[in-house]
Amino acid sequence: MNDMFNAKLLTAAVVIGLSVASVPAGAVVLNDFKVDESSVEGLGGTFTADKINGSYSEVATFGAGTFDIVAFGDFGQYLSNDGTVNVTPIELNNSYGLYSVFDGSGTFADLGGGLTGFTFTSASFSLFIDPDLDTTKALPGAAPGAVTLGNDADDYLIASASVMTSGTGVLVAGVGGFFDLIFTDFTLENPDGTSYFIDPPSFYMRTNIDGDFDTFETVGTQVINGDFSAVFVPEPGSLALLGIGLTGLGAMARRRRKQIAA
Repeated sequence: MNDMFNAKLLTAAVVIGLSVASVPAGAVVLNDFKVDESSVEGLGGTFTADKINGSYSEVATFGAGTFDIVAFGDFGQYLSNDGTVNVTPIELNNSYGLYSVFDGSGTFADLGGGLTGFTFTSASFSLFIDPDLDTTKALPGAAPGAVTLGNDADDYLIASASVMTSGTGVLVAGVGGFFDLIFTDFTLENPDGTSYFIDPPSFYMRTNIDGDFDTFETVGTQVINGDFSAVFVPEPGSLALLGIGLTGLGAMARRRRKQIAA
């Protein structure tokens, strides 16, 4: 079972232009950034990280070869040392929340061998601070639509992006899949965003969002759950992008192995 799953994942990686052989060990070097949590109602202090992890839920509506999605994601973990070490102590998810709302659309096609490929034609996301960690989130009944937020009167926007250079995903039938989205206009709000992400002073404009998702059918409207992460990459960073895509692939493989072991 594991061998079949790994073979499908490798095929999926090749389909979207990722090759395991083309990325040498240790090639992925994530870029450091500094966060000042004291900007959130005086909480905590500063720390350095290079990756943010979280989980998300989305509603996807499928047409004849097209899709629309609406999602929200909750970030709960900062990592350092190229995404391998938890950053502690931090106040995130203890005293305040960091969440995103997202929408997108595109096309999908049967790639054969139980694989479905997704190509985003548009997408956007916004990143918010929830100072009291009390915001509720509800998906619409279908996409397109909007996430309904509650208890969000004190929340504030810190960053957004809407210009992609690429957005792809692959679904392995009955197993799950992974995705990679690359935005090139990540913009911090002034002063809220620039007082939270304080370094580098001229913050990275490119952000890579990748992750994995549970299996679903590409018909009608589906609710999909998964994990995701965000890193910031300066131009051109093509080698790093390749490695980050493989990192998402590996994460999905690990999740699947845990499910099989259980």
